[in-house]
Amino acid sequence: MEDKKKTTLSGTLMRPLAVGECAFIRHAGQTMRTSTVLKISAVSPQGIEFETRNTHYRLLPPAAARTATAERSVMAAA
Repeated sequence: MEDKKKTTLSGTLMRPLAVGECAFIRHAGQTMRTSTVLKISAVSPQGIEFETRNTHYRLLPPAAARTATAERSVMAAA
């Protein structure tokens, strides 16, 4: 059995993620298309983890969104 590549990206889904369809991700100013999504493992404000035919993806929100989320967490804890 072949190990799949693991990729972590900071970006935005261009349309809802769905098993059986390709994902379209806006990353570094460009749009990328994945192979067919096989499984969605995790969805949270911190990111989305999913598996395609070729790769295990961890999609993080863009840096500005991560900073805002971290600031809200700190403010809520205060």
